Amino acid sequence: MADKFKLSRKVKKIILGACIGGVVVLTAGLFTYIHIADTNTLGRKISIYGMDVSTLTADKAEQKLLDAFRSRKVQFKEGGSDVYQTTVSELGYDLDESALKSELTELQTTREANRKIFATQEDYKIAYQIQKDEEQEKKALASSNFGGKERTASVDAAVQYDEQQKQFVLVNDVQGNKIDETRLQSYVDQMLDDNFRLKLLGGDIQITLDTNVYQQPSVTVSDEMQNKVTGLNDQLNKYRSTTVTYTLGSTTEVIDAGTIETWLQITDDSLNIDQEAVKSYVQNLAAKYNTIYVPRTFHTSYGNDVTVSDNEYGFQIDQDGEVQQLLTDLASGTAVTRDPVYSISGMQRNGADDLNGSYIEVSLDNQHLWLYKDGALVTETDIVSGAPKAGRETYRGAWPIAYKASPFTLSSEEYGYAETVKYWMPFAGDVGMHDASWRKSFGGNIYKTNGSHGCINLPTSVAKTIYNTIEKGWPVLVYTLPGTESAAQLQQDVQTVIDLINSIGEVTADSETVISSARSQYDALPDSTKANVTNYDVLVA
Repeated sequence: MADKFKLSRKVKKIILGACIGGVVVLTAGLFTYIHIADTNTLGRKISIYGMDVSTLTADKAEQKLLDAFRSRKVQFKEGGSDVYQTTVSELGYDLDESALKSELTELQTTREANRKIFATQEDYKIAYQIQKDEEQEKKALASSNFGGKERTASVDAAVQYDEQQKQFVLVNDVQGNKIDETRLQSYVDQMLDDNFRLKLLGGDIQITLDTNVYQQPSVTVSDEMQNKVTGLNDQLNKYRSTTVTYTLGSTTEVIDAGTIETWLQITDDSLNIDQEAVKSYVQNLAAKYNTIYVPRTFHTSYGNDVTVSDNEYGFQIDQDGEVQQLLTDLASGTAVTRDPVYSISGMQRNGADDLNGSYIEVSLDNQHLWLYKDGALVTETDIVSGAPKAGRETYRGAWPIAYKASPFTLSSEEYGYAETVKYWMPFAGDVGMHDASWRKSFGGNIYKTNGSHGCINLPTSVAKTIYNTIEKGWPVLVYTLPGTESAAQLQQDVQTVIDLINSIGEVTADSETVISSARSQYDALPDSTKANVTNYDVLVA
């Protein structure tokens, strides 16, 4: 058996010394490395927001963090497809370098003061400040950067009139996909801020484009709009179901649905009546049926037509009042039947005929009066009217009976009389009809020499009949119509003039009254009979 190998004591000492020396060298090397790694750097096994910055100086760590933040990709998606890619830096975002450097320097100082031989991995969340270039962000988020797809604008909800349905409808709002750059910028700011709080560094950022960044309808469907549509259609239906029938005696004027339809002013969200059209209709209605304050043509009992200009009897439509009432009626949705709104009303009417067979007719030429009721003659009589001289002639025209009084005292300070009558029926101020019991005869030429002061004198019995037949508002028509006189009456008028001229005799200062009377009665003769005054040359001599 071979002899065992044995190390000498000297060799053992050498080996031991070498081992101890190696350990010393290694230990010295370790401490040297630790000193070098932990001096003027952030130290070993350190990361910031997940980014390894071990053994980096504050300056180098700052640059690394800045590069990582700035280069983060931001990916925009829309409808599942990528439409745009940029970086945080291109969006105008950055970290405040001064603040970051300050935080890193402070962290390095802290770690140097707490150096450990055996370091453990640590991740730090240091404070940071975000800076943003608004103009850069606007440029990066311009809508033109988000693909070439055709985009549509949003459509507002609206109330519209549908021509086919003939009613108002509510058009719903429609969301488009046209980008609203202001909304996009706000949305991106929010998404990036949220992302930075979760993960400041590293990793791509994805942002999905949807209605959050699209232009929104400025008007959306609401209960208020629906109520408006309902209200408009309700009013429209009322207009279309309304009729207005004017009653003018047995004559009617009808505003039907077709006419009303032409007056409707319909826009997309409003409904009105054309007030100018309504005013025009009322004006035409008034022009057709107003009978007062316009010359009145009247068919006399002689069969002739006569026109009187002083016409104060009849009907007058209150045009302003009628327009307002008509507008109210049109909105009612009902069938309205009524008289027009009058400012002045006659006694009765049948269309444009406001006498309707009931009136008093007075012919001054023939000194005769007729009373008609419902088309039938009630009575007629000779009369005495006002003397044919200034201030005493009976007015010509048409008036309503103002009132009736029985008895009544007629008086005049100017003419010095006071006479009580049984039946007083005024029609034109203080001019009226009354009984004249002091007269023994009526008609003929009495009025020319012994006429009244303007009133129409009647036999008492006839005055009573008239008084008991008529009522307030009864129309009275007074006229002169040359040519209606009877031949006997004309001859009597001619003879009266001849007699007056013969009575002149020798002209003296006292002849003026007779001459004036003769001339006045001559002038009152119809032209066709003046030649029968055989002594006219004496009057003009």
